[in-house]
Amino acid sequence: MADARDDQIFGLVKTLCELPGPVGHEDAVQDWIANRWGGFCEEVRRTRVGNVLAKVGGNGPRLLLLGHADEICFMVKSISDDGFLHLWPYYGDLRGYPPRWIMPLNQPALVVTSHGTVEGFFATASGHVVGGRDKPDFRYEWNDWFVDVGAASREEAESLGIHPGVRVIWNPLTRRLGGARIVGKAMDDRAALAIATLAGEALASRGDLAYELWLGSTVQEENGLLGAQSVIDALDVDLCVNLDVGLLGDIPGPDARDFPSKLGSGPIAVYQDSSCHYSWRLTDHLVTIGRERGIPVQQAVFQNFGSDAAALLRRGVEVALLAYPTRYTHSPIETVDEGDIRACVNLLVACATTNY
Repeated sequence: MADARDDQIFGLVKTLCELPGPVGHEDAVQDWIANRWGGFCEEVRRTRVGNVLAKVGGNGPRLLLLGHADEICFMVKSISDDGFLHLWPYYGDLRGYPPRWIMPLNQPALVVTSHGTVEGFFATASGHVVGGRDKPDFRYEWNDWFVDVGAASREEAESLGIHPGVRVIWNPLTRRLGGARIVGKAMDDRAALAIATLAGEALASRGDLAYELWLGSTVQEENGLLGAQSVIDALDVDLCVNLDVGLLGDIPGPDARDFPSKLGSGPIAVYQDSSCHYSWRLTDHLVTIGRERGIPVQQAVFQNFGSDAAALLRRGVEVALLAYPTRYTHSPIETVDEGDIRACVNLLVACATTNY
């Protein structure tokens, strides 16, 4: 089986990750995906909610390889008289203050408007103006965070197309770290779309597909798996292998008893998470294929996690979750390994050509 080259993997992941695709405004990503998949697929569909579905080819039961286009973001809730953008999270906040698992401060920001993008940075009061007044029990409130786009007034910010309701994402460049690591934003879930693209391209010219093979890219996964809930209305699917980030305990902090998987040790077959129990038969099938082909596969259950596959399970589709190991999820420095990406592609190619 021919491996994707490292430069091919890095270039594709970098391109996808650097596209702006906040929850509910995934157009740039879905346009790119529809165009790229249209180059090798027999058919490409855009659904009414913005999902992209593409037929690679083959006959038999329908197998869908699925990822999501959206990335976590913030919403502009108001603009100060001095032109600063006040923020609200993309999800339904119940605690009233920023959680520990999300930290945008001092990162480059990109405001995604209806007419284009505006650069800025996430900020809060710092240094000398807060020195000496810090409290031991301090925690940030949402109003402590804001985005500076260089505007001197509300009117100047509004002239850039900014208003309450536009999205803001963190916006670092995607780069290599060491020999095989790739670091950047939106590995969740653009690395999945890279994997699906490479697998689809490898399979498009083959005559030994065991299924009618489709690729899918959904919207609003981060917002309650909303986009995936209507996939089955647009395409009757028998089997789905969903692709998403894999949780790791190989950095300081997490307990390895809770998260035993490691970066660089191969794809992760996930049996259960907070959203559902995945098909043990289909999951075992992936593990068996990997072992027979010499592809390393880790096995895990995930806490505090959910995936689009749960939405398809609710609609009667047999589903599995295949995760690629990812450090620092839901941060601007999400980190994946090129070897894991390649192994995911090879496993999916083997899966699509092996009867279940």
